[in-house]
Amino acid sequence: MFRAEVIGCGIGGACAALALAKVGADVTVYERSQRAADVGGWVTLGPAASTALDQIGLGEKVRAAGFPVVGVSSADTLTGRTKSFARTEPGHRWSSIHVWRRDLLAVLREGLDRAKIPCAYGTRADPGKRTGDLLVGADGARSETRRMLGSSQEPAYTGQVIRYGHCPVPVRGLPTNVLHFWAHSEGVAGYVGDERDGSFWFSRRKAESPAAAIDADVFLEMLRATQVAQVLEHSEVSAPIALYELDPDGLWHSADTVLIGDAAHAVSPAAGRGATSAIEDAIVLAKTVRGANSIAMALESYTRTRRPIAQATYRPGSVRQPPKVSAADLRL
Repeated sequence: MFRAEVIGCGIGGACAALALAKVGADVTVYERSQRAADVGGWVTLGPAASTALDQIGLGEKVRAAGFPVVGVSSADTLTGRTKSFARTEPGHRWSSIHVWRRDLLAVLREGLDRAKIPCAYGTRADPGKRTGDLLVGADGARSETRRMLGSSQEPAYTGQVIRYGHCPVPVRGLPTNVLHFWAHSEGVAGYVGDERDGSFWFSRRKAESPAAAIDADVFLEMLRATQVAQVLEHSEVSAPIALYELDPDGLWHSADTVLIGDAAHAVSPAAGRGATSAIEDAIVLAKTVRGANSIAMALESYTRTRRPIAQATYRPGSVRQPPKVSAADLRL
């Protein structure tokens, strides 16, 4: 038995706590926000994430909370070129899943409760005052744990801003459960719909600075030229959100402290890999800790395994298939 402390109870932190407990750790989690804090937005998880969630006993619950995404269809409005591919991957049983972030977190945190893993919500833990054998920094792109390790690296603005929208009904005339993308000279617009959960759309555009003012009509211009136009006026729309990323070549660990998820390698939503990577990180970390002779050796192995995958994801094109992670890689 070893003691592990996890800073951050977001997607990666909750999964890390559950996975580490499964391999024999005595785990405590610290989360700055209150459990009842409002969590907005949604995520699309890759097939590997579903495999990983099965390892901690929550795959079925997450799949029930969301809906399957079985394919991708993209069009370049400048060249007229189109392409499509399945959102399944060899070796993984399930397709991608689209799920509200709040619902995903609810499933994960209920899993912590059932596993009797304590989480101190509303607590700003000091990563420099650890008391366990392993400290896991899952505290996001502006991680205090990363700074405690001595890294001065900070997220960089990607040059793009995004707005999201949701309507309770799906778009007529577009296949449901398929991610649709439309690339144009200033960015990318996208949509996925489900009969139960309705329409989810986004518009991502170039902007000179994070605070640049972009008129709402400009954001919606590309979508108005597609079938998504029929739900725009009935959608709840987010405020503009500036997008940041963190170069994965920075410091990830010391002898007893490690970074996972956005704390180590934050990516733009353009990659479609942020939440999936955090879940994979959590499972691989637990697997390497169980199989190594020491915490220090485990963290070296974890970084060697996960950094190349993060590097392959860094600054992707507008639409691309994610790096492949096998089911065996995620088996605890």
